Amino acid sequence: MSHFFAVKWLKAFRESPEAVVALYADEFLFEDPILGQSITNKEDLLRVFAPYANKDTENGIGINNFRIDEVVGDEKSAIYRWTWQAPTATAFVGVPTNGIVPGSRGITFHVYNEDGLIVKEASLWDVATAVAELGQPIEPRSVTKSAALV
Repeated sequence: MSHFFAVKWLKAFRESPEAVVALYADEFLFEDPILGQSITNKEDLLRVFAPYANKDTENGIGINNFRIDEVVGDEKSAIYRWTWQAPTATAFVGVPTNGIVPGSRGITFHVYNEDGLIVKEASLWDVATAVAELGQPIEPRSVTKSAALV
């Protein structure tokens, strides 16, 4: 899809969860392996997307700002590279922000049906750097020889 669709998709997050879910086909697969999410029904997707439409700067959820950095794809599939920040959020994945604006970079892969609706989505994002920036001691795990590719 085009940069236009990517912007439409991210703007829908700010509008309402219903606006985002309207961009998905009736049968779809949404995956966020970082959060352990695999969703195939719109009711669960609405619940997951609800915080992104937050407009209240006082409730601690934060105002979610996404920016599209790059789009690669066509009418069948696309990869979006994006940046996210949540000013006014008081916590990020359970870690207090203590006045620091949490944020992350990530990529999202979409597959579209013939109507241009999302039938598959997989998002990967850098939670480790974001949590480290909030002051958590994040140490990289060493790769054991048996786990390493040779």
